Amino acid sequence: MLKVGLLGTGNISEMFVQATKNVEGIEATAVFNRDQLKANIFADQHRIKKAYNDINVMLNDEEINCIYIGLPNSMHFDYAIKALKAGKTTIIEKPFVSTLVEFDQIKEASEESRAMVFEMTRVMELPNYKTIKDSLELILPVRLVTVNFSQYSRRYNDLLAGKMPNVFSDEFSGGALMDLGVYGVHLMVGLFGKPRGLLYVANHLSNSVDLSGNLIMKYKGFIASLVQSKNSKCDNRITIQGERGTMYITPTASILSKVELDMDERTDISAKQEHESMVYTLEKIVGVVSRNEVTIQQQMLAHSRDVMEVMEKARRSAGISFVADNKKKL
Repeated sequence: MLKVGLLGTGNISEMFVQATKNVEGIEATAVFNRDQLKANIFADQHRIKKAYNDINVMLNDEEINCIYIGLPNSMHFDYAIKALKAGKTTIIEKPFVSTLVEFDQIKEASEESRAMVFEMTRVMELPNYKTIKDSLELILPVRLVTVNFSQYSRRYNDLLAGKMPNVFSDEFSGGALMDLGVYGVHLMVGLFGKPRGLLYVANHLSNSVDLSGNLIMKYKGFIASLVQSKNSKCDNRITIQGERGTMYITPTASILSKVELDMDERTDISAKQEHESMVYTLEKIVGVVSRNEVTIQQQMLAHSRDVMEVMEKARRSAGISFVADNKKKL
């Protein structure tokens, strides 16, 4: 049984708690917030029996054998290192970390402690991801892919009012690519591997963080266009165009709720998806940990590293820099 200590009391942690209720072998056991009152309120609301405001005390709790990090992006690294050194299985919310340097240090810490670490990828375990992957051969060769994930952020109005929300901050490794685009990158790397080349064209804030942008990924025989925006919205859709047919997927790579195959006639080939995407990822993680499937865990981690490499190259091509880029290796 994975008995999880949650780091963070935001919406994403609430989603995690709800997901655990649909997965056998995992339980939300404790929650951490530096503000004890916030930790207590969250624990009471979600019937979690322990609430901490000291991370070291939580990590020393022998009942807790797993840590979920649902904190702002730039905080993933430091807390993941602490959790792994304490020997806890560690689940990190997407995006995994801010930089490849941080990624490699987390992997090293995981190997040294023999504690498994995972990214909450969402995309890879959805039933319709398998549907898409299995159906690709019907439309090959692929010639063009378009992915759009545009969602008007409730924090954008705060930005317009002169505030600096975490999601738009270079200190917290924010921006449209890190928040929304990462799902599309997971999808593309999962289906087609790393691109041969890429270019990210972005609309920037003064701190270089992207409000929106278009990531062009070049593969053999086709290109993919990944659009993401946090200050506009649209009818989100993924289109995979092949010479023999086309797949239409809605709405976003994080959900993949409907898949249609158009081979002169459009057919719904969607798999049954009863749960929110976190549920499927947690089912995979619980299985891997319970069976000690180290090889599968390493494959999942290798995929996350490929995604991190694409994300970092995309940021560099667009001139997006984070405070984390200047951190020295531990």
